[in-house]
Amino acid sequence: MSLYRPDGLRAGFHAEGFPGTSGLVHAGEQWAPEHFLIEPHVHPVWEIYLQQHGTTHWMAGGESYVLHPGHLFAVPPGLIHHLAGRSGNHHFYFAAVDLEPVVRRHPALAPHWPTTVVHTEAGELAYAFAQLVRELTTRYEYTDLGLELAVDHLILAVSRALAPTAVPQLAMHPAVRTVKRLLDQEFHEHWTLRELADRVGLAPAYLAELFANELGQPPHRYLSERRIDRARQLLEASDVTITALALSLGFSSSQHFARAFRQHTGSTPTAFRASRSR
Repeated sequence: MSLYRPDGLRAGFHAEGFPGTSGLVHAGEQWAPEHFLIEPHVHPVWEIYLQQHGTTHWMAGGESYVLHPGHLFAVPPGLIHHLAGRSGNHHFYFAAVDLEPVVRRHPALAPHWPTTVVHTEAGELAYAFAQLVRELTTRYEYTDLGLELAVDHLILAVSRALAPTAVPQLAMHPAVRTVKRLLDQEFHEHWTLRELADRVGLAPAYLAELFANELGQPPHRYLSERRIDRARQLLEASDVTITALALSLGFSSSQHFARAFRQHTGSTPTAFRASRSR
């Protein structure tokens, strides 16, 4: 496997040349500056993008698509696509996957895949991409098996996004479920209790009480934990700067981030990253 950073990126990587039968052709996570462009290109396999932060404008098959945070953009084999025009600083995951070996392992996934571009909200896909990035950037035992399972998890997550029929099995107040989903998927936003309460049509104090009763902590604490969970992943699997990482996660400054990180983990972000690179 080769892993490198294309010219012009702020941080991140591109990986390709994988051994085994995972079906993965290339993948990566990248932080791109304002003037970064992806030229028209085409692949013989599906290419899957997930916008994490920022907004980008894509062209695929002559059609225009605008991606906001949490948007899945999947391009079928043989279709020309490119990043059109200049965007602001943005952060995204991507993976090119040959579905044939995945479907051989899991035939039930085949019917969910269309033959056209997919553009939909799929914030939960970030968990699957984060696991894939971890497999690509960390030396583990059972490397080939780990990569295969990560690719399978990613394709399962995309398939679920294409056929969203999830039925909650745990009883939860609808307002709490909505706020939890917002904080899970849009943890980089500067949410206030008032904004969350307005989203679900409740008084702030009542929402805070409901949320704490069902999840054992108030919304702001839950949001902080989601941000720190993601920070651990990024500190371990990327070389994005501490300041850029802090701002992308919704912290007001690197100092604010460092205080929150130490409070949750007992370590500074710099020390945590250094301990994982030994």
